Amino acid sequence: MNAITGVALRAVAAATPARVVRTADYTYLNPDERRRFQKATGISERRIVAAGQCASDLCLTAAKAVLEHLGWDPASIGALILITQTGDQPVPATSIVLQDKLRLPQSCLAFDINLGCSSYPYGLAVVGSMIRTLGIARALLLVGDVSSRVCAEHDKSAWPLFGDAGSATALELDENAPPIHVDLCSDGAGKDAIIIPGGGLASRLPPVDGHLVDATGSDGVQRHAGNLVLRGADIFSFAISRVPGSIQRAMSASGRAAQDFDFLLLHQANKMINDTIARKLGFAPDRVPTSIEHYGNTSSASIPVTLCANAELFAMPRWVVASGFGVGLSWGSATFQLPAASVLPCIASDDVY
Repeated sequence: MNAITGVALRAVAAATPARVVRTADYTYLNPDERRRFQKATGISERRIVAAGQCASDLCLTAAKAVLEHLGWDPASIGALILITQTGDQPVPATSIVLQDKLRLPQSCLAFDINLGCSSYPYGLAVVGSMIRTLGIARALLLVGDVSSRVCAEHDKSAWPLFGDAGSATALELDENAPPIHVDLCSDGAGKDAIIIPGGGLASRLPPVDGHLVDATGSDGVQRHAGNLVLRGADIFSFAISRVPGSIQRAMSASGRAAQDFDFLLLHQANKMINDTIARKLGFAPDRVPTSIEHYGNTSSASIPVTLCANAELFAMPRWVVASGFGVGLSWGSATFQLPAASVLPCIASDDVY
């Protein structure tokens, strides 16, 4: 496994909507169902976007925060990569819109990556490799989704699970930086485990008279064809069987064992999945920070949200192994060091730019 050398993480910020939606108030679940759901997932509340608010708005808030924290001139940014599955519109790429809104130079390359829960380790690999090979001095990795906007509110398998968030990670060329080790995997045979079946150019559920049609799934839930479908049992089996091996491979490549890392950061899929993975790898609960109780499953942004929700743990330099897994199927892990005071507390924002 190759290491990404000479690239340092400098700061991480995450922004979530101000609106709080509580599991206890979700009327499509009866009281017993709510209790079982909360016990299994660990979710008591989530943050949901205001009307018209997009992933780009949340990522922009986070990006402004890291630039201000570091005192970086926007003119010094050579790349902006956005990873999202809920972009502002199909064309143009949302990253290019953000390049303009952040007043980054026209020499700044910008593009989107369509990826979900594995976004953070994949993003570190892509941006880190570009910095290293292209000689880019500074770059922004923006990761975020507004999954609530693609879930049917009456869908008990998806709606109470997902929260909305955006994030920004600042990376810089630094020959003295410790290496980043990554392990990245994919399995498209599992694509139906999390999918939005309608609306795409290859969809078997195309628009009818300009409107996407409703359809009743095999689970008996009627969804708009543009709504997300989630097969939770398939994701659980996939996560607990494949993710621990990826994390172990990344740790081994770094030359460190589990006890040599301060924290294990996991995609916030649900409490049961994450507890199982941590136990398999020998990480005690106090070394596995979480954010799912108050933010839900924030999809692509869940690792940076978890960092920022626990910012007080990162007052000193920390070694972290992180793993994201889900839609695709796609999964990946990364080991990296965060410098002291580089993680900013979560920002609540309803700004629409």
